[in-house]
Amino acid sequence: YAEGWNSRATVLYLLGAYDRSIGDIGRTLALEPRHFGAMAGLGKILIKKGNLKRALQVYRRALKIHPYMVERNSVVPDLERAVEGRGI
Repeated sequence: YAEGWNSRATVLYLLGAYDRSIGDIGRTLALEPRHFGAMAGLGKILIKKGNLKRALQVYRRALKIHPYMVERNSVVPDLERAVEGRGI
């Protein structure tokens, strides 16, 4: 049940247990590879851990599934500037 794993990943994220949350996100995505919410959660964790390049990759993958995610207007452009050096 993918949503159960994603819910637990969210709780672990809120508790600051990022590595454990990533593990549950992995289980979520193994069961439902198109779970864009889990991908967005993974992107948030990767940003907190300083892995901006991987976070951008994850968000881009999620946007292919759900192109109208809120993050497309804020998080993704900020990551693109940080990772790729693009201007406004």
